[in-house]
Amino acid sequence: MKKKQATRQTIQKIRDSIPLEERKTKTQKIAERFYGLKEYCNAKNILLYYPFRSEIDTTVIIARAIADGKRVILPRVSGKILQLFYVEDYKKDLRPGTYGIMEPDEDSCVPAKYTDPDLAVIPGVCFDKYKNRIGYGGGFYDRLIPKLKKNIPKIALCFQIQIIDSVPVFAHDIKVDKVVSENESF
Repeated sequence: MKKKQATRQTIQKIRDSIPLEERKTKTQKIAERFYGLKEYCNAKNILLYYPFRSEIDTTVIIARAIADGKRVILPRVSGKILQLFYVEDYKKDLRPGTYGIMEPDEDSCVPAKYTDPDLAVIPGVCFDKYKNRIGYGGGFYDRLIPKLKKNIPKIALCFQIQIIDSVPVFAHDIKVDKVVSENESF
């Protein structure tokens, strides 16, 4: 557990050090790779997340998915679980929530069922070539993923510097199916 926490802190510091303009450029490359995936093209309901700290700017992808006619679902923290809501306009439908992350306003957004998404974009601090991930430590997505459809594609979007040789793995950790960075997809 200590190795996981140390890795999490190290990668976050490195990611935080990427200048904003460079993050924007890399985000655009990642987004373009993502739009070209068959999983994106075939998806009707996409579970995404709002960017946190120095993560890739998923608002670019949220806006494009809505423009492409896809239904976007975003999570909202409720105690130890994530509730899901459809978002039609991320600039109007979101409010600051837990951890300061923008979340769907439950008064104006329609709830989504856990089985509604047919593509899930999963956040993480770092990933390895085996598609293991280290999240932020709250276990929210490790609890959410088993509630989603059984064979739903789980894709991680990250900067290349977030891909490391090996991630410490525990029994409760859930892999993603694909990792997409500005340099590669695997």
